[in-house]
Amino acid sequence: MNDKDEEVYLRYIEKEDDKDLETLLTRHRDGLFIFLMGFVKNEEDAEDLLMDTFAKLAVDKPYFDPDRTGSFKSWLYAIGRNNALMHLRKHKYQAVPLDEDIVSEEETPESELLKSERNRKLYQALRTLKPEYRQALSLLYLEGLTHDEIATSMGMRKKQIYHLVDRGRESLKKVLERMGISDAQY
Repeated sequence: MNDKDEEVYLRYIEKEDDKDLETLLTRHRDGLFIFLMGFVKNEEDAEDLLMDTFAKLAVDKPYFDPDRTGSFKSWLYAIGRNNALMHLRKHKYQAVPLDEDIVSEEETPESELLKSERNRKLYQALRTLKPEYRQALSLLYLEGLTHDEIATSMGMRKKQIYHLVDRGRESLKKVLERMGISDAQY
């Protein structure tokens, strides 16, 4: 069964089958975790926010309208973003310096994503970018969202996303070249 996310969620709303919610969690766990890490810079908090996002789907069953909100993925990320922003306001987090290591050394499902050396270097380069560049590029390249979906997820206008992506690509290119990677495609 390879149903679209929208179909799986709507079926979950109708039949309340936990397997549907598990399917969505499995599909979006890693990407949403990385997205949330861009806000809180802490694996435990990002994991909590991830679970809070899916708990909201399970308990509140918010209405999803693809005509109004775009894809399920961008809608889900927007819920995650809102949870992260509420969390930050509640805990009044201070910005974490960009050079701080946000990836733990222990093996986690999330670290499995970073196995290949090229991906590690890319992730390392992304971490040095401004947070808004990092989020936009991660959503575009790692999650495959469209500019419209990124705009929804980040709560910005589409034109702002185009500017963020362009500036982020330039910054990423410079960082990768300093790391000795000159054959990357942008």
